[in-house]
Amino acid sequence: MIRKMKTFWNSLDETTIVSKRELFLEIVAVALTGLVLGMIFTPKKTVTIGSNNSGNGCNCGNSGCDGCEDCGDEDEEA
Repeated sequence: MIRKMKTFWNSLDETTIVSKRELFLEIVAVALTGLVLGMIFTPKKTVTIGSNNSGNGCNCGNSGCDGCEDCGDEDEEA
């Protein structure tokens, strides 16, 4: 096993020609692998964007609600 590793290590000193397309694809593959591994191994975080309010200070859930007094009337008319 050590002998195979030494021959492999010595074979890395050889000069080879790499096409631009092959070099580009290798760089893209390494970058995408880094992105995927980064997404897998990062710790999970809970991110909240906004304040989780329903809007306009009214908690009735109607998007067109102007105030909390008329919330029930709009549901009945619709």
